[in-house]
Amino acid sequence: MRWRPLIVAVCLCPLQLAGLRAAETTPEQMVSMLASLHPDYGAYISSVRYGPTRLHPATLYAGLVRSGGLDPRDPDHAPATGRGATNVLIIYADMFEPWRSQGWRLLIADHEYFHARHLARGFDIPLAGFGVRRADTAYREALAWAWVLSRSLQGIYGPLSDRERSEVSSRYTEHYEAFFEFVSERQASAWAHYGRFLPGPESLIRQASSAPTAATPPPAGPATR
Repeated sequence: MRWRPLIVAVCLCPLQLAGLRAAETTPEQMVSMLASLHPDYGAYISSVRYGPTRLHPATLYAGLVRSGGLDPRDPDHAPATGRGATNVLIIYADMFEPWRSQGWRLLIADHEYFHARHLARGFDIPLAGFGVRRADTAYREALAWAWVLSRSLQGIYGPLSDRERSEVSSRYTEHYEAFFEFVSERQASAWAHYGRFLPGPESLIRQASSAPTAATPPPAGPATR
């Protein structure tokens, strides 16, 4: 398996639908979604701001940066880590395509909440560093996607479309396999520790197949990677 560049953010390829334009997402709306899911979000996310452009980059919807940072793709703006750390959530006005369900919007907000809380050591989950950026990111992304996939199965966000459920499962599988490969190559015995926090994708995906489903979105546009 070849490594692909990863970042601590929600990854996708932008969907382009002819004649449609995404409704604007505001920082206030994102704050409202965060607060509805986690009243304590302010302990980990100090503020929500727009990125440097209205249009989200081709590789992400949203991401975390340290205080004073603006671009989640810039290593110099990387989020702070350590107990009690707070970070800024960067969003983009067009971050959600028109066909996205409300459940997906809540899921993305929760995904970023997980990252922020994990970076602040707010979970009983190791905040590990492996000395290889791609491995660090694969680990953190796998944890965050496992979090939202599990919570989506509990009905926390309400129904997702079939396409959205498939997307969440694919993202988890992608990062899980990347991290598993890294651990297997470096120190296979370490999986006994880290694997405790990352359930096998097959078991979660089987559960996802019976989860509530929202209206099916239009088929136009490339599949999210």
